[in-house]
Amino acid sequence: MKRRGNGVNLSSALDNVVGRLDRKGGGGYQSVKVAKAWERIAGPLVLSHTTGAHLKGDRLVVYVDGAAWATELAAMAEQYRVSLNADLGQDRVSAVSFTVSRRVAEEHRIRSTEEEAAASYSEDQVDPVPLSEGERAQVEASAARIPDEELREAAIRATVRDMEWKRGISARNARQAPRDDA
Repeated sequence: MKRRGNGVNLSSALDNVVGRLDRKGGGGYQSVKVAKAWERIAGPLVLSHTTGAHLKGDRLVVYVDGAAWATELAAMAEQYRVSLNADLGQDRVSAVSFTVSRRVAEEHRIRSTEEEAAASYSEDQVDPVPLSEGERAQVEASAARIPDEELREAAIRATVRDMEWKRGISARNARQAPRDDA
C-alpha cells in the first residue's frame, strides 16, 4: 500500500526542534551557528586578527587585536551583517560590532612568536649525497651482528640516511665557504 501525504524535510524539522530547545536552554546553539558563519564569511586574514565572535542578544560582538582593525572592520559591519544573515538563512544578526581586546593582541603576539621559533628550528633541507658501494658494505657489515633481520634492516636504513644527509651538509658547506684565491 502506498502512503499518501506531504513529505517532511528532515533537516527543517530537526532545525525547528533544535531551535525550540535552544530558546529554552539559553541560545547557545544559535550563538555557535552565528560564530561558525562568521568564520566562513570573515576569511583567513580577518580571522588572523580576531578571536571570539559572540552573540549577545541579536548583536554579534567580535574581538580584535588592535584599534586599526576595529575601525576598518566597523566600516564594513553592515556588509558583514547582511552576509551573516544570508549565510544563516534568517535575520538573526541585527548588528555587528568590533571590540579591541588586549587578550586577543597577546594571543596573536604569542602565536607569532611560536611560529617564528618553529621556523628557526626547522630541519635543514639538504640534498643527500649517496654513499659509495664500499661505504654501504661497511655499514651492512657493522650491522651484521644484529640478530633480528627487521631491526638490522632498519638500522642500516637509518645509518645510510644519516650518513648521506651529513655528506650533503658537508657538500653544501664546501660550496658556501669563502675562497681564499685572491
